[in-house]
Amino acid sequence: MSIKFPCEHCGKQVEAPDAAGGKRGKCPSCRQTVYIPMPSDQLEPLDIAPVDEAEERERARLRKETQDLQNRLLQERDAPPAAADAAKPRPVEQVFTPKLDMETLIVEYAQAMAAGDLERAEELATDIRTDMSAAREIMERLMVDELPPESLANIPRPVLVGFFKQLREKK
Repeated sequence: MSIKFPCEHCGKQVEAPDAAGGKRGKCPSCRQTVYIPMPSDQLEPLDIAPVDEAEERERARLRKETQDLQNRLLQERDAPPAAADAAKPRPVEQVFTPKLDMETLIVEYAQAMAAGDLERAEELATDIRTDMSAAREIMERLMVDELPPESLANIPRPVLVGFFKQLREKK
């Protein structure tokens, strides 16, 4: 018996011996390397467990709870000083660009870059570069956070790191 399958490059019908199943070979027509599938009688069925809907809901709830807790902690960390500290004069950059606003700018920058809106990204980069020390601190934290902000979750970490590297290096 033999294995018959179409070549993935030229589409011609290829015939290979059963012993070649699961290996690579050359198409006799176009000479391109192709994967030779296993004969259907040698395939073992995989037992797949059904999705536990209750477990999936619990995971989603825990992810949301973790994200909410992380947001609350960030807000507490960036909260204005207590009444005793309020009388102390704050540096000008803290008055005009609080860290929370800087984080928002950085997140929006990454989203604009991911969306390909380079004009908007450059506008945001100009604002971010007004306080690069605060921006670097926030970017470093965002790169090491196990759970990035939900708005950045769809950007792969290596891409995000590249965006931040580009932001730090441009002058």
